[in-house]
Amino acid sequence: MSASPGVLRRRIPPWLHSGWLTRRGVDATRGRLLLLIVAMGVFVTASDQTSIVVVLPALISDVRLPISQFYRSSWVVNGYLLGYLIALPIVGRIADVFGLARVLATTLVVFMIGSVLVALAPTFDWVVAARALQALGGGGVVPVAMAIVVEQLPPERRLMGLGAIAAATEAGALIGPAWGGVITDWLSWRWVFWINPLLATPTLIGAWWLAGGSRRGGTIDWLGAGLLGATLAVLTYGLVTNPVDPRPLSATMGILLAAAALATVFVAHELRVERGGGEPMVRLRQLTERRVAASNLSMLLVGMGLMTALMGVPLFVNLVLVEGPLAGGLTLMRLTAAVPVGALLGGWLGGRRGLGKLACFGCLLVVVGFAGLQAWDRDLSELLRTAPQVAGGLGFGLVLAPLSATVLDGVAEDRRATAAAWLTLARMTGMLLGAALLTSHGLGRFYARASTLDYGSPEFLQLVQEAQVETFREVFGAAAVVMVAAAVLSLFVGRGSRGDPRSLSGHPSGTAPG
Repeated sequence: MSASPGVLRRRIPPWLHSGWLTRRGVDATRGRLLLLIVAMGVFVTASDQTSIVVVLPALISDVRLPISQFYRSSWVVNGYLLGYLIALPIVGRIADVFGLARVLATTLVVFMIGSVLVALAPTFDWVVAARALQALGGGGVVPVAMAIVVEQLPPERRLMGLGAIAAATEAGALIGPAWGGVITDWLSWRWVFWINPLLATPTLIGAWWLAGGSRRGGTIDWLGAGLLGATLAVLTYGLVTNPVDPRPLSATMGILLAAAALATVFVAHELRVERGGGEPMVRLRQLTERRVAASNLSMLLVGMGLMTALMGVPLFVNLVLVEGPLAGGLTLMRLTAAVPVGALLGGWLGGRRGLGKLACFGCLLVVVGFAGLQAWDRDLSELLRTAPQVAGGLGFGLVLAPLSATVLDGVAEDRRATAAAWLTLARMTGMLLGAALLTSHGLGRFYARASTLDYGSPEFLQLVQEAQVETFREVFGAAAVVMVAAAVLSLFVGRGSRGDPRSLSGHPSGTAPG
């Protein structure tokens, strides 16, 4: 439920009172300030996710991880991912009960404490544990920020606000590696984490003042939260593996079956709670509503496609073009730099072109991008290196605001943070699936081709590169098919409100169908 002007007046400083609050509770100037403050918090937590990529070598050296245990370094990333995925839906529900600004502040405090502990870490195990704590805080920031935008901004500004949050997320992920590299070179890898609390403090203070901190009411299904956390932990563990010493396929399948069993128990428990008149962690009937389900499934497929591009492009540059890691990263930036631009465009165009149509167009633009990537060869022009990635990046960005708006508009007001968390979880799960499929299918197809080559042939290296090119073309083609499916699903994404007189895009309910 939106905070009343009286509540907002009590929660913000006196110098903000006069003339700032309108009958809708928020005016344009205050809304922009709130959006800027919340987006900054999203940017900081997103940059932390990717800065670890360049920080890791210096970190490993400093904490003296033995060479024989280098394979454990992946858990600096995997531990964060595990905590992040577990935090998403649980923190979302907690925010719906205890208040958005209150929980946003709490998650930022947890993130800041985790950052300080990483900066102080004397051992590798300490780093892994502190990164997991960081993730428990950082995992709740994006969905709560999305819910704050929808609750606090007037209807005609909400889509643009969601686009700005998506753009901040992608921009943070884009800048994180460069940011981490510069600080590590100039100061130390520890300063990458010391700076996080300084950057997050304005959001911690500003969001509390401007968004209010009152309790919203309701209860938490703690048993459901435990079952959900266990399901996500087992699923994540099953989908990530050590590339140096991968576990047997049979073991992975066993872990995934255990995750499926836990998921079944979780669903049965949630249905029982809902039928009994209680408050479950997630209202499954709302998740299965046509528009909400289509948006979540489409976002899952978008995550699969995005991870295929994020992994496939630099690998192609490194393996086929035989260029270094820097060249791979710079090449990929042509895609990642376009994503936040597309996210802002999606927020701006969503209220004008229809949510479903815009999401479908974004997915099809990604299909065009993957079609261009399929044309990549050992002789690659700058135009062909750039154009498909820009098209794909814009497409990946365009879908974010329409899908987010549809989900947040399709659930009750006191479930918006939970809904935003599940949408983000769908995307992250899709990225995990994309990485797993790219690794298993892509490597499997390459090894099958390589096994037929004549190792004694003078053209052996050329033949290996040709096998690599064909494998990448298959992978990019499969990703294009996935995005076609996402485009079809997005056609079921309509516009309209669950009952409000105006939808998130600012149009009357039922107008301009998506």
